[in-house]
Amino acid sequence: MISPRKILTDSMCIFFVLFIIFTSNYSFSQTIFFIETFEDNDFASRGWYDGSKCSISTTEHIKGSNACFECLFKKGQRSCAAGTPSRHLFTETDEMYVGYWVKYSTNWEGSNKPYHPHEFNIMTNVDDKYIGPAITHLTLYIEQNEGRPLIALQDSKNVDQNCILQNNNGFIGCNGDFNSYQFTENHSVAACNGIIGGYDRRDCFKYDANYYYSARIWDMDSVYFTDFPGQYYKNDWHHVEVYFKLNSISSGKGIPDGKIRYWYDSKLLISYDNILFRTAQFPDMKLNQFLIAPYIGDGSPVDQTMWIDDLTVANSPIKSGYIEPNKNSREFISPNPANEFIEITNYTSTITSFGIYNVFGELVEVINPMTQSYRINISQYSSGLYFVKIGDSVCKFMKI
Repeated sequence: MISPRKILTDSMCIFFVLFIIFTSNYSFSQTIFFIETFEDNDFASRGWYDGSKCSISTTEHIKGSNACFECLFKKGQRSCAAGTPSRHLFTETDEMYVGYWVKYSTNWEGSNKPYHPHEFNIMTNVDDKYIGPAITHLTLYIEQNEGRPLIALQDSKNVDQNCILQNNNGFIGCNGDFNSYQFTENHSVAACNGIIGGYDRRDCFKYDANYYYSARIWDMDSVYFTDFPGQYYKNDWHHVEVYFKLNSISSGKGIPDGKIRYWYDSKLLISYDNILFRTAQFPDMKLNQFLIAPYIGDGSPVDQTMWIDDLTVANSPIKSGYIEPNKNSREFISPNPANEFIEITNYTSTITSFGIYNVFGELVEVINPMTQSYRINISQYSSGLYFVKIGDSVCKFMKI
């Protein structure tokens, strides 16, 4: 049942070079639910809740950024010493994309276990906005354990406890025969009631007096966050992107046609098209909550730090990456940050117009430049982050 396994410029340009599609009037084809750049820790003003004034680093951040979220685990602690931004609701959706940059301290050990630390969770409209996230009707996990990229799901509240498939392939109940037990749609899509569709590993265990923890996991055999300098060095910034698409419901039954994807620095590592996320018990289940919750259940073995920057949550892949500018076609924005004007220089002469957007992907202004050095009045813009679409590139600037 186990399936095969599976990068603003020097002046703040983000190049969304793959999977960004604009219509002729420069509107975004994706729906961007929210973008978090971690420039300050006033997270509540940006829609985060159930969190705290967490630590912001002004030294450890990606190119073009001024700060990032810093999570310091003190030895023995289970969570970030200064707290986290925590939860953010977004528009209910059957599919979603998460992209972020991550970096780990040189002494990063994680948990030294094949589980934890948890890093990001996604939950659904079936559960309360303050739920879990350990015991829910569906929680998705994005993390890396022992340097290995990992996606997982659990739906412990859905477990049919009359028939439990154990990790050793033995069973409890099931009228004496797991293979012939007649499950209804009121069952777990993960390990405890068996798994329909693809997975790499599964886990079912007694969580407490009321629940079994039921999960399935997709991860890599190879380490992609390594201890040694090089392509996969954990103390360098890496871009992680993940995509989920919930399965369909047909004729009162869940169909295992859901999708998962995991990219590491634009390299596709995990890919499945046969996932069952939900059954007909919850046909209207949709993803609607994002949670930043770095957590080491047994306590951190050492003082260690992870950093997160430029998080994007959308409904479909936006494939982005920081790359060096092409020598024959570079775009520069200065000053940056700016208050009254920005100047865009050295763009390709064939570019006839620019589109300027806010963080929600909404068109703010269309610019029709006459020369290869163009000054734009931004004095009337609200403070915040903006993006300029220049040909096939997107550059960002901060209005202050």
